[in-house]
Formats: sequence, C-alpha cells, structure tokens
Amino acid sequence: MAKPVFGPKKSTSRLKWNLLLLLLAGCVFAFIQLQFWWTQLNPKWQVLEWSWGSARVQQLSFTLPFSGQQQMQLEQLELGWTGWPWPLDLVKAKSLKAQLDLQRATSSETQQEAAPSVPTLPLWLPKVLTFEQIEVSLPCARLNTKLSNSTENNDCKLTGALTYSEQSQQIQLQLANQQAVFIEGVGDLKLALKALITPSAEQLQIPQFELSLLSSTLNWQQYQLSDLALKISGRAVWQNNLLQFEAAEPLQLTTSYQQPDLQVQQLVLNATSLQLELAPALLANAQLKSDLKLEVKQLQYPLLKTLDWNWAGTVLYQQQQAQIEGRLANSASLALEHKVQMAEQKVSLSWTLPELFFLAGNPLQIGPVWPELLTLQKGKASGQGQLVFDLGSMKLSKQQTELLLRDLSGIYDRTVFNGLTTRLKLFSEGAAWKVETGDLKLQQVNHGLVMGPLELNAVYQTTAPDWLKGQLDLKQAKLALFGGEVSAKPQKLDLTQDAKVALQLEKLQLAELLKQHPSADITGQGTLSGTLPLNIEQGKLTVAQGSVAALAPGGKIAYQSQKAQAMAQSNQGMKIVMQALQNFHFSVLSAGVSYSKEGQLFLALQLAGNNPDFEQGRAVNFTINLEENLPAMISSLQLSGQVSDLVKKRVQQRLATQKAKDARKE
Repeated sequence: MAKPVFGPKKSTSRLKWNLLLLLLAGCVFAFIQLQFWWTQLNPKWQVLEWSWGSARVQQLSFTLPFSGQQQMQLEQLELGWTGWPWPLDLVKAKSLKAQLDLQRATSSETQQEAAPSVPTLPLWLPKVLTFEQIEVSLPCARLNTKLSNSTENNDCKLTGALTYSEQSQQIQLQLANQQAVFIEGVGDLKLALKALITPSAEQLQIPQFELSLLSSTLNWQQYQLSDLALKISGRAVWQNNLLQFEAAEPLQLTTSYQQPDLQVQQLVLNATSLQLELAPALLANAQLKSDLKLEVKQLQYPLLKTLDWNWAGTVLYQQQQAQIEGRLANSASLALEHKVQMAEQKVSLSWTLPELFFLAGNPLQIGPVWPELLTLQKGKASGQGQLVFDLGSMKLSKQQTELLLRDLSGIYDRTVFNGLTTRLKLFSEGAAWKVETGDLKLQQVNHGLVMGPLELNAVYQTTAPDWLKGQLDLKQAKLALFGGEVSAKPQKLDLTQDAKVALQLEKLQLAELLKQHPSADITGQGTLSGTLPLNIEQGKLTVAQGSVAALAPGGKIAYQSQKAQAMAQSNQGMKIVMQALQNFHFSVLSAGVSYSKEGQLFLALQLAGNNPDFEQGRAVNFTINLEENLPAMISSLQLSGQVSDLVKKRVQQRLATQKAKDARKE
C-alpha cells in the first residue's frame, strides 16, 4: 500500500505565510513612515469637503522640515483626480503663503559645504496647477533686514502668481516685492520676476523670462552702488545640468559707483545679443558672448583727469579663454581700438591709436602720468602695438610699439621745438628694451639759441631699471646751426662708461652767431669750422681741447661799446684796443674751446689782422681769454628773446631756485 506525499502542500503553506508576514511588515513600515511624515508636516485644515474624484479644503497649513521650519498655507485648495490615489489631475488654490525660516550658516558650516547640488526636473505635473496669489515671507529679523520705510524688522514679502495647464504645457510665474527690502550692511532691494516655463522630464524650457532689480543703495565691503536699475529678458533652457540663456532684449544696467579711490557719477551698460551657457558644477567651462556698450559719466580717479568715457565692443568667453575687442574713447577726443585675449596666465593685447590732433589741446594729457614739463601745441600722432602680460608674475613679458609723429610742435621744459616728424619704434622682452628713432627730423629748436633743422637716426638698447646705462648706435646726427652744420660720424657708444663723440663744425657763419649773442655791441662776418670732442661723463657733458678757426680769407669784426669807450678815456691800452676793433679785418681767428661739468665755457682766442682806419692799417695781434657760464648766458637769451611766456616763467623759477640754493651754501 502506497504512502501519501505531503511535500508540495507544506511548501505552499510556508510561502503563503512568508508573503503574509512580508505584507504585514510592509504595512507596519508604511504606517511608521506615514506617522513620521504626519508628525513632521503637522497638517491642519479647515472645512474639508470630500467626494469621489475631488476634494476641497478651505484652508490647509503644514510644515516642511527642510533647512529650518518652513511654514506653508494654502487657501481655497481644490484637488482633482481620475485614478486613486494618484495621479492628481487638478491642483488649484486661491493663495499660497510660504513663511520661510532661513538659517544663517556659520563660517564652519560654510567651509564644510559641498558643491551646490543641481536641481532635478519634475517627473510629474497635474493637468491643471493654479496658485492665483503667491506670498512668500522672509524672516527679516533673522536676516537683519527690514522694510525700507519701517523701523522694525517686519517680515519681507514677495508676492506673485503661478498657473499651469497640460494643454499649454507652460507654467506662468510672477514674483515681486512691492515694497523695497532693506538688508543691514548691504542696502535695499526691489525685485520683479516674470517667467513662462515649459517643463518636462528631459528639460526645462523658459521661452520668456524677465527680471528687474532696483536699489537706491547697495554696499559690499568698501564698494557702493547707488540708484541701481537692472533689467534683463530672454529665453533659457535647462537640460543635462546645463543652463543656456539668450537675451531677447538688450540687458540694461544703470548705476553710480563709489569706492575710496574711484567714483563714477553714472554708469550705463547695454548688452545686446547676449548668450550664456553655464553648468553650475563646472563654472570654469561657462561660455559667454555679447555685444556691449558702456558709458561712464565723470570718472574720478587719482591718476586720471575727470572725464566721460565710453566703450563699445564684443566679449567672448569659451573653453576658459576670453576675448574682448572694441573701442575705448573719452570726452577729450582720445580713442583706442583694441583686442584683448586672455588664456591661462597670459594676457595678449593688440591696439591701434587713431590719428590725434593737438591744435585744440592734448588728448593724451589725461593724468599725472603725462610728463609735466612736456606741452604739445600742434601736430598729429598715431600708433599701434602689441604686448603680452604674465598674470602669474604680474610682469610685462614683451611688447612692440610703433608711433608715427608728424609736424609736432611744443615745449619741453625751457626748450621750444617745431616740426618734429619721426616713426618711433619701441621693443621690449623681459628687462631688455630697444628704441629706434626712424629718420627723426626736427625743423627748429629754440633753447635761447635757435637751431635746426635736426636729422637723427639712432638705436638705443638698455636694460631696466638702469635706463640711462645702455648702448647707443648713432647712425646719423646732423644739426643746422648758425648757417652751417654740426654733425657726428656714425658710431656706437657704451653709456655704461664714459663715452666720447667728435662733433664736426662746418661753415658756421660768424654773422649768424653774433646775431643771437645777447650783446648788440659787436657785429662781424666770416666762416668758422672746427672740432669739438664731446665727453659724456656720468650723464654730464664736457669738452676738452676743442678748436674752431675761421676759413680763408678771414673776415671782419666791428666792436663798438659805449661802456668800453668810457673805460678807454682813462686807459691808453684799452683805447688802442677799442680803436683797432672798431673796424677790424682779420686773417686769423682761432679759438681753443673747453667746457666743464659746472657749465663754464672757456675760449682762448687768437686774432690777427688790421684796421685800415687805425695807424695806417698796421698789423695787430690779439690774444683774448674769455670765460662764460653757458647755462646763465642761455637763461639771459631766453629772458630777452622772443620765447613763450611759459619758457620765461620756468627760467625765472629756475634762477630763483638756484639763487636760494646759493644763499643756503653761504
């Protein structure tokens, strides 16, 4: 007789008990979770109306336990659904009030914060979502803020509305604070936001976005903004943790700015064609492109004159590289076209200076950086260049500058110059610098003595900061002087030590020389040539054993001085000299020339010839030693000559300073 089999029944019975125990455990867990969230939310309601597929609540309040206790209140809430218990098809409320309990993080909490989390897109929205009125209350007292017209720290409120329908697939959101909020230590703010949002599980589209911000005063550390108005509108897309924004209208910003060393009466910024791509987790990979116009009224800065400035151009930032290209100009007619590129630790700049005119003023004289003793009165200038700046070492790596000067006239210290034309080139790499004059021509120089034209072609190389200790390659130097010419042969000079330059004097006219002498008692005719060995010693000029002589057949000198004639009445030797020099025809006129560091000019004159009207024209030889302080003589020429009032004023100031210095020595 066969035995019964009990195995399968026993296994089925165990499975049923296990499922029953699992279901019971799930119910207990769900009950615990429901009790936990019920306790956390602490919901309270008034007038609950319930029916199949809908529910109405006159007032519902609950607490969200996130970052403090966030109090939420819904009035005239209406819910609708087609299935049970999910999903909801309708969520509608006359008002949503949120009282935010924001906590100020301590410094230690701030340091321990992780990178900001990226918000996720909603996976579900009801077919209809409406909040006719939204009211968000911020805890002013805790945030050290208050309403601008209130002395108490009342709650600061943002009001607005939100609507959504499945048919339009768009959320309409508006938020604004009708009354400005004052934040202690920062300033006051008034904000308005309008947005049209199209959400989905894949992306968040914002086809319309408007933001405006107003503030009478904003402070941050030592910086202050006043009368701030910001307005921006456009469209945006949020997808894959990436925000893309494109402005529909120009971004507009107006404000005034102040800090201890910089003040701006008004700043106006307009950004058109603004495009922004931003990943919050990777800010360095952001991309920005825009056309900008910036106007600055009455910029006040210690190193600049108070002027109006404006800038227009394009800004591009991508792949951690920036490019800024545009035109900078001011109300003094100065303009600069430029292109700036920034990558890693280097800044590259290429620039062009459009032609400037100096007849109505000096556009380059915009601050104390301009040499105080240099005044430009006429002519034109333009230029271009490139430079590379290392942000790591904060040093100039290399640069190249080319300036074209045409017909410049002006004053430098006590020297008047006219008709300066040259192509000036300046190069540098590291501490090495090089300057090329490029066939410099100067029509006239007046330093008490009138000279010119001057022609100069030279290259100077030096190393910073020892600017005056370099190498001078003198290719050409030629100066028209007294109807003749002074020149130097091509040579290379090492200015790190004493240097010598041999100046050749060719066919100087004695008549022109005596015309510029401060004494009107002497006239003459003749042609002079010679050599002046010029020594450069520690930045000062000296001459030793120079020589000048009259060319054959000689010349003529006429010296008639009332003062000398008076002296001759009591001095027989002086009487003979004066009689001979009244009409002296010389065959020999030579002079040994030397000049000291102190400015003393020594002339050892040899004069031979006769006066046809004196003692039947007998031969007469003179040996005359003359000593003159050349700087003092030049000062006398400048005060008595036809020079500008500015030069005379500087000469008088120089003489007064020297007189005071001499008095202190005594």
